[in-house]
Amino acid sequence: MQSIILRKGGIMERRGGFTTRYADFWLLPTRFHAQAEKMRPEFRFLAEGRDGTKAEAAELQYVAKLVWSRWIADWTPIRRLSRLQLWEEELLRERFAYGGKEGLHLLMLRVYRSAKVICPWKRDLGGCRSWVALRHPWSEALVPVLSDGQFGAREREALAAVAGG
Repeated sequence: MQSIILRKGGIMERRGGFTTRYADFWLLPTRFHAQAEKMRPEFRFLAEGRDGTKAEAAELQYVAKLVWSRWIADWTPIRRLSRLQLWEEELLRERFAYGGKEGLHLLMLRVYRSAKVICPWKRDLGGCRSWVALRHPWSEALVPVLSDGQFGAREREALAAVAGG
């Protein structure tokens, strides 16, 4: 399970660009912009069946809680973080340089499994945006996807990458 997100922002972001607007949120499986060929080979199975066609509904099951975030304006830490996420280096470089301002937002997330919720697919759920409004609560009994020890190790690895270690 991925514990970090490296994010520049989407076309639909507000004037200020990407911000971490929520401390906890559903991870929405999108059928748009899956770009399987830009995923590291071991993760391409995640994009299977996501061909950009209209979906009837989205199955929500994972909730992310933001642990910390920061802007990374140096490529070296991004390269060191690459094994903790699913994109090929080429795509990370594209996103790093996109828009004339070099850098990416690093979000450290603790991911939990919730009871599944089926959300009817609406047009505003797709496209190049980071946040969409959903009115579907997750279950009270969230189960961490990674143990405390596994998550702690990933967080230490991310912090070391950012610090230069």
